[in-house]
Amino acid sequence: MNIKKMILSSVVGLTVLSGSIGIANAQNENYEIKAGDTFWKLSQRFNISCTELMNANKATGNTILYIGQTITIPGSTPNQNYSGQVVKDTNTNTNTNTNTNPKPNKDESTENTYKVKKGDTLWKLAMELQVPFKDFLKANNLNENSVIHIGDTLKVPVYNIDVKETPGEKFGEYLDWWTEAQYVIPIGAVLKVEDFNSGRTFMVKRTAGANHAELETLSMDDTKIMKEIWGGQFKWAAKPVIIHYNGRKLAASCSGMPHAGNDKDPGGVHTSWRSEGYGAGYNLDWVKNNGMDGHFDLHFKNSTRHKDGKIDVQHQNNAKIAAGIK
Repeated sequence: MNIKKMILSSVVGLTVLSGSIGIANAQNENYEIKAGDTFWKLSQRFNISCTELMNANKATGNTILYIGQTITIPGSTPNQNYSGQVVKDTNTNTNTNTNTNPKPNKDESTENTYKVKKGDTLWKLAMELQVPFKDFLKANNLNENSVIHIGDTLKVPVYNIDVKETPGEKFGEYLDWWTEAQYVIPIGAVLKVEDFNSGRTFMVKRTAGANHAELETLSMDDTKIMKEIWGGQFKWAAKPVIIHYNGRKLAASCSGMPHAGNDKDPGGVHTSWRSEGYGAGYNLDWVKNNGMDGHFDLHFKNSTRHKDGKIDVQHQNNAKIAAGIK
């Protein structure tokens, strides 16, 4: 494959996958481009969405960054874990690494191929082919600076995650987010969420999320049921749930508060208002007319929060409850 290297943002990085982004009322700041900088690397450093960073600078997938150039960093807080060190949650004995993305064992994946067409970008293809962006790059020995050309043949990882036994019919498989669950329910998957305690269900679509999954209800009726499960209103409170998808049942934990979106504007564009105090920014709302603004969180074993890359103890406990683990 003919791959050209440059300081180029043709691969825009984890845009939708970044999930909850931005900090309410944070201030913009300027940044001077240094050697090796890309929009993707800077989005990780400043703990914001890559696409929000690009939108703030009116950049596209073909925008080139030059050393010494000044760009705008929209309201953000620096990611203290950017260097890739292991982060230890003070409330658990679990270590997480926010910059490594563990993969399934080699024998758990196979590969298909795809021939690049006009208009394709690596990020766009990863989304359409339902492959995590980092995995797609690694399978093709590429990085966020790589350029693809019409006619190039790319490898497409296909993951085969074994079904795990559960203690009983009411429980779900206890899958690790990084090596299992994120591959079983890819972005774009339509899922059924079952409240573990009441048994009530509603339909959702996974539209985003890297550290964990981000969901949106499919309809007004689904939103109505969701709110009833949470006591009649949206709440941040986390509940144990069972996720139904492709004949499988997965143990998880779900919060009940949509955030970071505006149902009135198209998803994936800059909007002047976002729910839960996120302010203006990248609109994380793709399913329209469903009675909610933005998306809500779904956690699995070892998944982490977007805001700090740490494990959320309540979500982890809920996933164990849904899996029948004491």
